[in-house]
Amino acid sequence: MKKVLITGGSGFIGYHLARWLRQNDVAVRCLVRPSSSLSLLKSFDVEVYTGELDHSASKGGVSLREAVEGCDTIFHLAGLVRAMNYQEFERVNHFGTENLAKAAALSASPPVFIYISSLAAAGSSLPEQPKREHEPPVPISLYGKSKLAGEEALRPFADRMPCTIVRPGIVFGGADKMNVELFKVIKKWGVYPNPGYVDKLYSWIHADDLCDLLMTIAQKGERLVPNQPPGTGIYFASSDEGRKWSEICRLIGQSLGRDRVRAVHCGPIGLWALSTFYEAKKRWLGKAQPLDWEKTREALHHWTCSPEKVKMQFGFLPQPLEDRINQTTQWFVEHGWL
Repeated sequence: MKKVLITGGSGFIGYHLARWLRQNDVAVRCLVRPSSSLSLLKSFDVEVYTGELDHSASKGGVSLREAVEGCDTIFHLAGLVRAMNYQEFERVNHFGTENLAKAAALSASPPVFIYISSLAAAGSSLPEQPKREHEPPVPISLYGKSKLAGEEALRPFADRMPCTIVRPGIVFGGADKMNVELFKVIKKWGVYPNPGYVDKLYSWIHADDLCDLLMTIAQKGERLVPNQPPGTGIYFASSDEGRKWSEICRLIGQSLGRDRVRAVHCGPIGLWALSTFYEAKKRWLGKAQPLDWEKTREALHHWTCSPEKVKMQFGFLPQPLEDRINQTTQWFVEHGWL
């Protein structure tokens, strides 16, 4: 691995991956949207290319063919997690992936293509039954369906370049603008929101552990191959099989110096009512909101996946989740986020 392209390089995971690769003396090129903030990348020696996955903005941006040229590995991180409708999700998560894969496959020397998908593409899990790679995907949200569509869009190119799909659980760490809000609430009030009345199970992975795993998969991982057993070329990424939401929030509280944290429950009826307000606000303003009907549907399920495959194939041993939560809190404090 000598030169890598990261799509979505200005984002939270892209920041960690760029730092991780540069620390390992790998040349990094980041493809970012024209509107992206580059503040997280300023401390690294990386190439920054401006462009769009849907080719719609040629206003001084590079083409995807230019972006992939000379790179031996692509980490495709870019995607939408919130959108107005499925068409918006599809434009980036499905067709954007297809466009990038097509450009990469046409290279003189096609790169290894690592698509960072999502556990949402596989679907929610049953209690104590984490998702495994060989199980058929059953996404329950528009976001999950669009990420699965991106996976399927990659498959036709697997005979022309090495392709692998990685489905992480909840990714957290420093520079995480989404999960920092949970840390803030716990620090200030000593409480955490609990959607529904059941203590849900979730699979988590720290961004540094994910980056370590992505580098290993890029170098030694399985690839998508036609007519192979289900799950070939696909990996779940998680620190363990899952933790209760209350346990995660308790660990966050301890890292912030709070011995006790309490759950504030919002039953399904209340949650749907609240999300209906935000759904109406989304449609009125024409702007995606942090909570809508799709996010509520996801919030009422368990989300766990098994790390058994990556442990068996690569000896993957992430740092203890407790240590990673402490590390994340320290980052937030040192950078003035808390």
